[in-house]
Amino acid sequence: MAYEFSPIKFDNTGYIRDSVFSILRNAILDGKLEPGQRLVERNIAEQLRISRTPVREAIRKLEIEKLVTHIPRKGVVVSGFTKEDIEEIQVIRISLEALSCSIAASKIKEPELKSLDSINNKMLEEYQKGNVAKSTSLNRKFHESIYKAAKSPHLYYFVSTLREYISKFTKLTYTKPGRLQEAFTEHSEIIKNLRQHNSDGSYNSAKKHVEKSSEAFLKMAYFEKK
Repeated sequence: MAYEFSPIKFDNTGYIRDSVFSILRNAILDGKLEPGQRLVERNIAEQLRISRTPVREAIRKLEIEKLVTHIPRKGVVVSGFTKEDIEEIQVIRISLEALSCSIAASKIKEPELKSLDSINNKMLEEYQKGNVAKSTSLNRKFHESIYKAAKSPHLYYFVSTLREYISKFTKLTYTKPGRLQEAFTEHSEIIKNLRQHNSDGSYNSAKKHVEKSSEAFLKMAYFEKK
């Protein structure tokens, strides 16, 4: 059964096109709209109870992000992620995450460091209780805190946008036995370098952490299923 959208309401400050774009984008990244599924402007507009124009504009933005593709005689369909797509995204993510840590090292304050310690410890505790979803959420919060500590608005935007793409990959990665314990140790190394305000060490420890996460995901997704 095809996924259906719920009607939406906008306040006076709401920008309809951007709201529709976020709704469609999240539905694709969350897997509610599956690869190959058609996006019909009329149907989406009727479900959201809005005009077709903002839906059309939102779909154009999705095309720019390569999340949907226009196929002759078929229309607009949801694009799938190939292994090559994921590898490319992960390479970019590694660079941005490492850069964020490097910049944060020179700006981070002790209260932020204590918060990172707390989040990391709580992440492991939740995992040991068997609450993988909660621990994965805390992992995201850990990295989000570092982005904010870097105090670089443009970098924050780029890396946050990219993480939306790889969030579902992260969920799979942490189902691998032992991977979250490894992540805890890697996070601890990142915190140590941040506390020392060691930009190079922070860059390298973050790079190593994301590389290992990427490797774990690719192995699970493409090799262990064979």
